Amino acid sequence: MTAITFNYNTDVFTTLFRLVVKAPVNAAKAIYNLHVRMKATSELAAMDDHMLADIGISRGDIHAKVWGK
Repeated sequence: MTAITFNYNTDVFTTLFRLVVKAPVNAAKAIYNLHVRMKATSELAAMDDHMLADIGISRGDIHAKVWGK
């Protein structure tokens, strides 16, 4: 019969590190990226059609260009 070993210190530390440090950092990054994209969308939407044409996009392309879809 094979015994299953559990390295308590390493596994628990890794899990706690992910929960305590990485999760809030990843959440903050996601919120920041959302803010940047929303700001870019609003700034592009405020431009007139001639300005948008100068940078090579149309009004209908704003969402796709900013959000990558």
